[in-house]
Amino acid sequence: MTVGELRELLGTYPDDLRVVVNGYEQGYDDVSPGQISVVRLALDVGVEDWEGRHEEPDLIGADAGKPATIADALVLRRTSH
Repeated sequence: MTVGELRELLGTYPDDLRVVVNGYEQGYDDVSPGQISVVRLALDVGVEDWEGRHEEPDLIGADAGKPATIADALVLRRTSH
């Protein structure tokens, strides 16, 4: 999803609708403006069921296989308590 696609999608909802992300194990957490940032990611490098699909380039193991495509991404992190 791109920022443009996200804008278009968000435009279909009321302005006062709360935005949340899934919690660590269960439930939901709020998205905090201070937790939104741009990071560089290696795309499509996660192989295990428990891993995310993408990873920060410096966290990829030496045995990752083929070279990864690197791209910037907007990250919405959950507000932890």
